[in-house]
Amino acid sequence: MKSITAEKLRLDYEPVAILWSTTKPEGALQIKPHGQTCIMPYFAQVATKGKTAVFDRESYGCPGARAGLGFGNGYYDAFGGAGVDFMSAFFVKGAESSKNPAAYCATVQHIPERERAKFLQGERLHKNTEKAKRFMTADLPITDIAEKYVIFTPLSKVKPGECPVVVVFVADPLQITGLVTLVGAVREGTDPVRVPPMAACQQIGAFAYDEAKKEHPRAVLGYTDLAARANVGKTIPENMFTFAVPFSLYLEMEEEAKDGVFDGPIWKGLAADRKGVPA
Repeated sequence: MKSITAEKLRLDYEPVAILWSTTKPEGALQIKPHGQTCIMPYFAQVATKGKTAVFDRESYGCPGARAGLGFGNGYYDAFGGAGVDFMSAFFVKGAESSKNPAAYCATVQHIPERERAKFLQGERLHKNTEKAKRFMTADLPITDIAEKYVIFTPLSKVKPGECPVVVVFVADPLQITGLVTLVGAVREGTDPVRVPPMAACQQIGAFAYDEAKKEHPRAVLGYTDLAARANVGKTIPENMFTFAVPFSLYLEMEEEAKDGVFDGPIWKGLAADRKGVPA
């Protein structure tokens, strides 16, 4: 599957397709069963190296990624049943925010040593545990897919008859500007792009899935997750963001991109300055 939008944007990396499937792709990257890790380095390998990655209900990386990928809500039984109370403290100031610091610290001892300092001090994503708990139990859109696998693969590897749920662009600020403009051209109103300040995997998955359920879905701007950027490192350059679009919106964008903003003089001038070659 080729993308007119990607070609006219001159993306450095091919868009990533997210698919739900009952079939596991051969040779795909996969987390070890019950392994605790960030899934965004796997996304990075797909985006920058052309790999394919697959996830299931035993290999989803972490509680947040379980929700991000679409395997239900992973927070309630997170870390051996420590659950929402433990995670709400982690999302604030760690042990300092816990109602039971001793129990919190005991749970942290079962986490890989390289991660313990982060858990003890907290990610500080919410101002208090009540807000963190609301995010996990009410605000985060949850999807529980019927299919066994979630697949990340380069868009060009999507076979005829396959239908991605989401297409994710990895783009620099100028390219993000072009994408926002393109989505704004096809979507009514003044809020065509959602920017949830949450986990990077949830931005490309859970929140994009939520938009896909709507009659007029929006795009989701992402990779604003500090932890994901720390885990991915330089595999994805620091000036990049993700721009996830439900497949129905992607098709609208493709139609508009045939003769839209990228064919106008302003974009052509900016693109020429960026690349140093004629647009």
